[in-house]
Amino acid sequence: MTKTRDILNFIFAFAVIVAIGFGFYLFYDIQRKYAESPDKKTELILESKLETKPNSKLMEFLEKPIDLQTFKKKKDRDVTTSVKNGLEYQYHPKFKDSIFYGYNFLKEDIGPKGINEIVVFKYGENKHRYEDETEILIELRIFNKDSDLGKANLIGFTKTELETEFGSDYLTLNNRMVYSNKNKVLILELEDSKVDSYNYIKLSSDKIDIELIEQIIE
Repeated sequence: MTKTRDILNFIFAFAVIVAIGFGFYLFYDIQRKYAESPDKKTELILESKLETKPNSKLMEFLEKPIDLQTFKKKKDRDVTTSVKNGLEYQYHPKFKDSIFYGYNFLKEDIGPKGINEIVVFKYGENKHRYEDETEILIELRIFNKDSDLGKANLIGFTKTELETEFGSDYLTLNNRMVYSNKNKVLILELEDSKVDSYNYIKLSSDKIDIELIEQIIE
């Protein structure tokens, strides 16, 4: 009988020790996880920043600001054309017997800065024809509103509207906002915080800095 009681006391004491030990383990494990949680939170924040992508609307605009052929068909009676000298900073594909053309689009309400102009790169047998679907858009020089421009009808946009549409990742130069991606740049001149004119240009280089922007503006 005494031996049985001793065994039961031993089992009870062992169970109490195990329970106390398990309690201490849970306590320290919870403290350890709580102490680690700020670091893990920081890691998640940093990871999300690394995964941030460029503004999709900006990339889409810079890739194709207008449907050139559709726009030209709407303007075939209100346009004059001229041969242009390709500027050093403009994109110049390696095609033989190529040429730059300028399309000037006439409007009744032309502003003091002049006529809207589109510069294209042309090559091949249709390079001297207006109906040339192989031509490449090089530049938009826009000074006046024109609904036919579609999403490129940016004259009058406020700085806030531009930031909403294209994001806040831009270079500020005097009264200009400059967006860019790869070899394409959008230079917007503002007056009273609204777009007064702008240039969209496809460049010969992916390196876009203040010196190049100043060269384009001049």
